[in-house]
Amino acid sequence: MIPESSKKQPARGVTKPLKRGKACMSCRFLKIKCDGQKPICGPCLAHPRDDDCEYTDGPGRSRTKVLEDTVSRLEARLQELEHPESSTPSVQLHDPYQFYPQPSKSPPLHVAEPPAAFAPLSPFSPSSTTSSLPSGRPWANLSPLKANTELTGSSGTSTSPNRYPVPMPFEEPSFTSLQPVLDIFFLHARQFGFFLHIPSFRQSALLAFQLGHPSRPTPGLLHVVQLLGAHFSQPETFPGQENALLAKAVQHVATDLLGSHPNKVVHTLQAEILLAYYFLRTGALLEAKCRTGAAVSIALGSGLHKIRSTSFNVSSTIGILHDQPQGLYPPTDILQEAERINGFWAVLMLHKFITVALEAPSQVCGALEAPGMQIDSPWPIDMDNYEDGVLPPGLQGNSTVRAFLNGYLQEQGNSSTAALAKAAILFHRAAHLTGQWSPNMSPRDKMAYDAAAKSVNTLIDTFRSSLPPIPKEDVGHPSIRTALLTHALVDAACIKLHWIFSYAYPESKQICLTAARNIVNYGEINLQDLGFMNPIMGNLWMTACLVFVDEISRTRQLSGTWQDAPIVEDDLMECYRNGLKAMSLFAQESVLMRYQLTKVQEAFEAI
Repeated sequence: MIPESSKKQPARGVTKPLKRGKACMSCRFLKIKCDGQKPICGPCLAHPRDDDCEYTDGPGRSRTKVLEDTVSRLEARLQELEHPESSTPSVQLHDPYQFYPQPSKSPPLHVAEPPAAFAPLSPFSPSSTTSSLPSGRPWANLSPLKANTELTGSSGTSTSPNRYPVPMPFEEPSFTSLQPVLDIFFLHARQFGFFLHIPSFRQSALLAFQLGHPSRPTPGLLHVVQLLGAHFSQPETFPGQENALLAKAVQHVATDLLGSHPNKVVHTLQAEILLAYYFLRTGALLEAKCRTGAAVSIALGSGLHKIRSTSFNVSSTIGILHDQPQGLYPPTDILQEAERINGFWAVLMLHKFITVALEAPSQVCGALEAPGMQIDSPWPIDMDNYEDGVLPPGLQGNSTVRAFLNGYLQEQGNSSTAALAKAAILFHRAAHLTGQWSPNMSPRDKMAYDAAAKSVNTLIDTFRSSLPPIPKEDVGHPSIRTALLTHALVDAACIKLHWIFSYAYPESKQICLTAARNIVNYGEINLQDLGFMNPIMGNLWMTACLVFVDEISRTRQLSGTWQDAPIVEDDLMECYRNGLKAMSLFAQESVLMRYQLTKVQEAFEAI
């Protein structure tokens, strides 16, 4: 072992050279010796610095190197800007507004010759009499749409900078596919909350202008109509297009309110209603609730519940333009005003259907029944007869729904659409009262409940007596389905009101059985000729069938002491089968009704 004192020492005044890269950047710049100590070397420690030494052998680029690279890049960019003709731009610019539709009088490419302005592309053709019957299409592959687009409001045209994402390009539906889709859709439009004037809408939809033109429907509404037309058609007509149409419809509806279309509020309201019914049919219940909530917000936010109100009220503000409040512009004619009135009642009926069908009895309420909410708009009219003076200029409204529930039957409101709205109100009101009842109610609450239930029961009987019978001719006409739905809603309201008392009171039980028989009794009407029904019909048929299942169970329990029990059960079974037949027929394409049919069958198997 060599002692430390005998090891070879470097000569005095001679520094052992450092390997390249061991000196810090400061010492290398000053060209002085560096001992390579970290984090601060000896020379830098003798002359204090604010930060540690930098070395070129670190894991990443040094701070000095980063600054040098930045300087080089900025010098190159400066050279590029000073001499653009001798250099290739490093940043390529594009027009961010190239996908926005520009209003133009030139027709799209599918039109051979430009027609006269605002003229229809083709003359009216009568609606097809071919009934779009359930065809057993497999809908298992139709996945519910995920919420990937945030709904935003709009205050109309604004000069402020656009704070929203640039919307997707407007895809124009081909004319060859749009015209047959419209014909199929209009066969069932009224059953799914379509409140616009069908001939005028069809004419504007087929105009030879770009999608988004102010003379045509909004892109969202046009795509929703195309979606439902494909949904109602035979599967081979539009194979595999429904998912793509649904995605386009949802995206366009989400951005229509951001545009400057003159009818964006009313058309977006119509699109939301149609989407709610579509999602209800296909079993996407959360989406149906969301669309219903959006429709209610648009209707109330734009003041559609205060049309022709006798009470003084400030018009609803839907936006701020040039520092001034903006509301929904006044209607240009009687047709536009009638569409707005019917639009509000379409929202009210949708809200009541969704609430009763999807909520627990104790939660059957909503924004339209909030304290202080007053609906003044006149009752809806039949849009096919709007020119017959059914909406006179001097007509006004005041507490329309409240007056009806108090037993005041106005002369105005005798249309089939108004009768349907009144039936929906009674159906909702009876379901709401059922949810408020409890066996442990205080005497005071019980007295109030009895008075309210008696009032609604009297109103149901009075309203039922005023309904015309269901027409028997032209089964495929939409008025037949409207009449069927109106009568069924009134009968279902009776069941809702008396169901909880049917075990204790024979009179209530008999009322429920009679109402249930009316719901499943179609007389000479062939269900296969009806086409598509409003999705709430599944809930009404299920209610009637459960009444029969309950009574069959009760009859079997008394079969040992009741000699006529087999005869009574045969009659109940026949009524039950009629309801089951109706549900089975329409459940082939409705996910919701198929689920309700399963619940009815499970209830019958349990007895």
